[in-house]
Amino acid sequence: MSHLIISTGNEEVDRQISGGLPFPSLLLIEGEHGTGKTSLSGLFIDGLLKGKKNVLLITESTIRSYLANMKSITFNFTFSFLQNKLTILPLQVYGMQWSKNNSKMILPVIQRYMTVNSPKNDCIVIDSMSLLLTGADDSSILEFFTLCKHLVNDGHTVILTLHPDSLNSDISLRIKAACDGYMKLGSTTVAGKEVKTMNVVKLLGTEQQITNRFSYEVDPNFGIKIVPLSAA
Repeated sequence: MSHLIISTGNEEVDRQISGGLPFPSLLLIEGEHGTGKTSLSGLFIDGLLKGKKNVLLITESTIRSYLANMKSITFNFTFSFLQNKLTILPLQVYGMQWSKNNSKMILPVIQRYMTVNSPKNDCIVIDSMSLLLTGADDSSILEFFTLCKHLVNDGHTVILTLHPDSLNSDISLRIKAACDGYMKLGSTTVAGKEVKTMNVVKLLGTEQQITNRFSYEVDPNFGIKIVPLSAA
């Protein structure tokens, strides 16, 4: 499959991932709480919107809080949202009682929603998958990722964020192998300062195969900023 390369809008990040995001592709961003999954996926959404792509975002945040959080790190998605270029589906529904049965039902419901809405969206972002996977059995999880691969084959990009240990080891290995891109986030100390790290384990469809690890911070004035020091 031939790929476009879409700039993230951040030259430093583009340089680290060989030019930008491959499109179409299935990308998995994995990291613990606080390692920057939402910020990084926000950067990717910003680049996709600037690249004239319509984006469907499924998020654990409310619409208002998500837009406010993104604006606080330089990503102003309000106009894209009002123009229906960015569609936001919050997973947190007021008055809904979370139970084991509800948790089992939510992944198939989201799967149907993605299928129905895929014709009017070029990209689907889920931040994060962890809530959707609560209570889901292995067959439902594999069926969901099969849908993601079909969407990519139809010309969409799908970006998923995930906490480690949300999947059992066998399913996790199979899914990571099926993804076009896998980025693992963490944190480390550079020159006495705690920063976030991203290990680009694989990213198919870029100009060259890359395996790269770099450090960055989320700056309220500049968004994602590469820390120009080795994290090794």
